[in-house]
Amino acid sequence: MIAMQYNLNLPSDYDMNAIKKRVEENGYKTNGFNGLICKLYLYAEKGMNNTLQNSYEPLYIWKDSRGMNEFIFNGYFDNILDSFGWTNINIGITYDIHLEQDFLNSKYLIEEYKEIKPKRLLKGLSFKDNFKVIPDNLGEVIIYNPDKWKSVKYTFVDQIVDVLSDNIRVLNIGHIST
Repeated sequence: MIAMQYNLNLPSDYDMNAIKKRVEENGYKTNGFNGLICKLYLYAEKGMNNTLQNSYEPLYIWKDSRGMNEFIFNGYFDNILDSFGWTNINIGITYDIHLEQDFLNSKYLIEEYKEIKPKRLLKGLSFKDNFKVIPDNLGEVIIYNPDKWKSVKYTFVDQIVDVLSDNIRVLNIGHIST
């Protein structure tokens, strides 16, 4: 499985209702997309949940690269380029994924980043032990990037929990496509 995400940082005076409307009008279009496990239409609003700036940050989990390539190179990603300009796509490898049957009811995604420190051996390394455990969650996805030696855990929740720290953010989920 492969994960991809693009982070669109928006001006502090950006009307986030435009993002909410975009998601409401277009979110369904990726339902059933070839090779897509799930797409999360994520956004953050400056001043809410200790967020420092407005952003739109869709996250995709793909079964393999075929669907991802179709999305990027067959015109679908062009909608992002037309609306927001050129942006990088962050790519990661899915280490672990567990989604409850009702994960589609999630309203928030808790994002926790960790560095993967240099080690003599990687055998036996477990990313799960490095992250906070969020009780009563609706799902978890752990992704790593060996190019940057970073890992991230996304936890699906239906209500905000008090876990904020320097390496943890809360993102709003506007829609989930499967």
